[in-house]
Amino acid sequence: MGFFDPPTPSLINGAALTGFVADTVFTKKRGFYEGFFVTGISTRTADASIRYTLNGTKPTPEKGIIYDGPFLIASSTTVRAMAYKEGMVSTNVDAQSYFFTGDIINQSEMNPEITNSPTYRDELREALKRLPVVSLSFERNTIFGRSGIYENPEDKGRGSEREIHFEYFDPANPDDSVHEPAGLRIHGGNSRQHPKKPLRIYFRDDYGDSRLEHDIFPDSSVKTFKSLLLRGGGHDAWTFDSRWREASFVRNQFLHQVQREMGQTSPHGRHVNVFLNGQYWGLYELQEFPHEHYNADHHGGDPEDWDIVKHGQEVEAGSRAAWDALINLAESGINSSTDYAAIQEYLDLENFADAMIQRIWASDEDWLSPFFLNGRDISTFSDDKNWYVGRKSRNGTTKFFFYNWDAEMSMGIPFSDLQTFENDFSRINNARSPGIIYDALRRYPEFQLFFADRLRKHCFFGGALTLGPLRESWIDYTETVRSPVVAESARWGVQAWLEQDRFSPFTRDDEWLPAVNWVRDQFLPNRTREILNQFRQMNLYPNTEAPLILPFGVNSETPIEVSMNTGTNNSTIYFTKDGSDPRIAGLTSTAVLIGETSNVRVIIPDALINNEIGFTWRSIKPPSNLNNWISGTNGVGYERSSRGTYLPFISTTVDEMWDTNASAYLRYEFEIPDLKTLQSLDSLVLQMRYDDGFAAYLNGTLVSWSNYGTSAWNSTSSSPTNDNEAVVFEGFDLTPQISQLQVGTNVLAIHGQNTSPRSSDFLIEAALTSSSSAPSKISPSALSYSGPIELNTSGVIKARTLTDSGQWSALTESYFSIASPADAGNLLVTEIHYHPADASTASELTISTNKDDYEFLELLNTSGNEIDLSDYNFTRGLAFTFPKGSTIAPNARKIIVSNRLAFLARYGIENEAIILGEFERDSNLSNGGETLELQDTESNVVFSFEYNDKDPWPTAPDGNGPSLYLANTNTPSSKLGEAGRWQPSEAPNGTPGFETTLSYIQWAKQTYGSPTTPGSNPRDIANGTSDANLVLYAQGADLTNTVVRRTSFTTINNDLVATFTYQVRSNLSDVIITTEVSDDLINWSRDTNIITSSPQSNGVTYITVRAATPTSSEGKYFRLSVEMNP
Repeated sequence: MGFFDPPTPSLINGAALTGFVADTVFTKKRGFYEGFFVTGISTRTADASIRYTLNGTKPTPEKGIIYDGPFLIASSTTVRAMAYKEGMVSTNVDAQSYFFTGDIINQSEMNPEITNSPTYRDELREALKRLPVVSLSFERNTIFGRSGIYENPEDKGRGSEREIHFEYFDPANPDDSVHEPAGLRIHGGNSRQHPKKPLRIYFRDDYGDSRLEHDIFPDSSVKTFKSLLLRGGGHDAWTFDSRWREASFVRNQFLHQVQREMGQTSPHGRHVNVFLNGQYWGLYELQEFPHEHYNADHHGGDPEDWDIVKHGQEVEAGSRAAWDALINLAESGINSSTDYAAIQEYLDLENFADAMIQRIWASDEDWLSPFFLNGRDISTFSDDKNWYVGRKSRNGTTKFFFYNWDAEMSMGIPFSDLQTFENDFSRINNARSPGIIYDALRRYPEFQLFFADRLRKHCFFGGALTLGPLRESWIDYTETVRSPVVAESARWGVQAWLEQDRFSPFTRDDEWLPAVNWVRDQFLPNRTREILNQFRQMNLYPNTEAPLILPFGVNSETPIEVSMNTGTNNSTIYFTKDGSDPRIAGLTSTAVLIGETSNVRVIIPDALINNEIGFTWRSIKPPSNLNNWISGTNGVGYERSSRGTYLPFISTTVDEMWDTNASAYLRYEFEIPDLKTLQSLDSLVLQMRYDDGFAAYLNGTLVSWSNYGTSAWNSTSSSPTNDNEAVVFEGFDLTPQISQLQVGTNVLAIHGQNTSPRSSDFLIEAALTSSSSAPSKISPSALSYSGPIELNTSGVIKARTLTDSGQWSALTESYFSIASPADAGNLLVTEIHYHPADASTASELTISTNKDDYEFLELLNTSGNEIDLSDYNFTRGLAFTFPKGSTIAPNARKIIVSNRLAFLARYGIENEAIILGEFERDSNLSNGGETLELQDTESNVVFSFEYNDKDPWPTAPDGNGPSLYLANTNTPSSKLGEAGRWQPSEAPNGTPGFETTLSYIQWAKQTYGSPTTPGSNPRDIANGTSDANLVLYAQGADLTNTVVRRTSFTTINNDLVATFTYQVRSNLSDVIITTEVSDDLINWSRDTNIITSSPQSNGVTYITVRAATPTSSEGKYFRLSVEMNP
């Protein structure tokens, strides 16, 4: 056998290579060193040659220094090496970076004002070693040369990718180290132009392995990466603007952490010091980014299954079809329960609401618009920026995930020239962005209360947006970079993209400390209260005060007393203890009275027209000159500017309006067919697109206006409307004017007004909707609070305040654990069904033919008290977080499963109560074995062990039917990784929720579907055999291909003695097996002796017995007596 390198598909093969050269090994690990040293390189392949380089260049069999022995390292150096031998496949390239802080601080780009400063010089050396290091090595001209990507940052795509070598190590832990050949691109938008550029790293089999495998982010369950980012801080760094004193270098990572603390997925990252070919390049963030590989890693599926869309509706992967469908639903408006349900086909409301709350809280000026300060629109940009969404659209679907992204221009970064915590983003509405989805939903009453519930969760009671967690996280991040910022000051304290370079470098003490302290002391204490007030103004947080539950979220091993109160007068608190909402949502249906395709009449008035019709055009009766009015479709206006912003919304053009009159009259007629329909209308909403002002009349009565000048026929508007706002429907509640409607013909008349007759554009479009609804109700399971209640069991209390006038508060939710916390002393894994048998029964085949769906993991509470696993999570192996209320009774077992329906099809609906949840993110138990690690809410390890499918571990559980079970439940959790403590289950598919000792009834159920099925009686002869069911069960016939029953003879003291070897199911408890012996097949006795008993890894035991008397010339006969144990 030979190998071809490189492969030559469809081409003539080259010479076959006989094998692979063993990888290179260095005698010194990458890291920081205090003094010079000697390093060596070796390979186990005899007579192989080694070449290495010291300048970042990739060595090849033809290029590089030929290794002839250990060599001296006396300064910061990256050594790249490879080994080769004629007729064999060469190694890939290895790299080891060695750093000396003494020569780093003297590099030409390091500012002597910092390196020689009495304040910083003694700290600088340690600052360089305080963070993990990323070292990139490469051929210099590919990155920095005239055609290099750093000198041509506008280059994008695969064509701009350059080969590098990636190294990562933690100076504090020499074993925390990894390297891999990779590709490098410049990343970002505006930050591409900054002197300190963001970098994107790709791992491909073009360079080395297709993924980097390492535990880079300890707080993440994902340990392999297709790509990573190195973010230089962007607008939260000193290199953006020479005047930029507010940079912290931590805003982006902090906000990702906030999103995760809110219970949502967000890219993981950490701060690192970066070196390029040995040169210190500054403080960076190493992080994931939410492309298709990230989503597959964190949410399941394959990368090809995912749609990834980002700002500007750019499709990064998959298709935009689902995103367009979602946007179309939002643009049509959420006006009914049907609309609300339809948009939830694409939206996980918790994920979406939390994403909007987090970004609005962050006050990110480089995101969506408009945003306001003191009522004035101060939006930095009008286009949508810096958002990412992902959805699994193939091979199963998910809802869209919304991600915090590129969020560093936030939390007081004064891009709008004023550092403040008061910016108001509560009215964002950018077209075809998350803003338009938010804008549509925020007008719908049910979402308003749902949004309030999420605010209540995060902004109170120690939630993610309360001061305690925010300040703790902020301090953690700032302390992490406190010393490294000194090195950043030496490297980048002077250079900036905007304005000229500074004369003196920005420093940690003069610029950075005041900046991070302002966030800590001003933004964090005030921002949450500020957004709550802003959301109240948008009806997204009610004035009705939510209940206060005392104590809140207590863990207790004994019963506790709980009380509630509210500050809202004339109200009642309703609560539940079963986890349900005490309020049942109302239902609505919407009637479109005037829609986007409705007919409209329009006229541009002049003095003669005004004299003829006056104000009569506003009433139901048609004006006398109606035949002179233009008839067209809704959407009236003209567009003379090159922007063309209004063209998509204009169906009826009034070009004659320009330079003639700033006013236009519009009439919409609509019908209400009968009195029943009129009486069913509970609300009336006018929605307007308008540039620049209007007044609306319903059947002749003025009902609404905005930017309205005067009623004169040639009036201009009182103020302009921003083009981006004009194209978004603005709602006006006309419910108090429902009485103006009548059965039959009705008229909505609009006096549209421009800022001047010569304005470059004009737009008026009206929509009128009305809804009927069934009001929300008190849930039948809700209780009215009248006094303290006693809690005896773990559970969730949900409570709302309801005023006498029918207004509900936000939801207060508190989990109470009346149990002991699970720990290493009271919790064991007792059964692992990692490689189940194929689906076989009709019910199984109906649910799933994928054997992975039948996996389960069993947990045992070994104590005499109930234990609680709420919010515990697997950090290795499975992806699963235990939901609130995950308790296990004393000495009881619970399971988590791959697929709930598949499990119930195989084991029966009666076992549903033992299920705590399903594996998450499409994860499964590895068929080849893996490490399973569970951590509690404080990141303490409850258990961590590795199982395997190879000897000395039992092999029968590897696809042959049995599960892997713990033989002794007195096993300490620290010993779970010992193979000898595990056995194959006796039952073909394991015994989830039960002790692993199998009973005949369980065997009959698994074999025949039910112990009452005809033919399942213990005495019945099984099909295709001559044995009774009880014999097959007792001997474990289902665990082996053939049943062992054999005789032999041995000589003892010159006597011929007969022996009989047979198999039995191990650990039988409900059956008695007795060996009987006979000389004539008529007279039988139990006169035998057991001489060996040999347990096997497949779940059976071989037993050998010897006849008590010698064998006569006629021989001996053996038989087994099998009977149920009474």
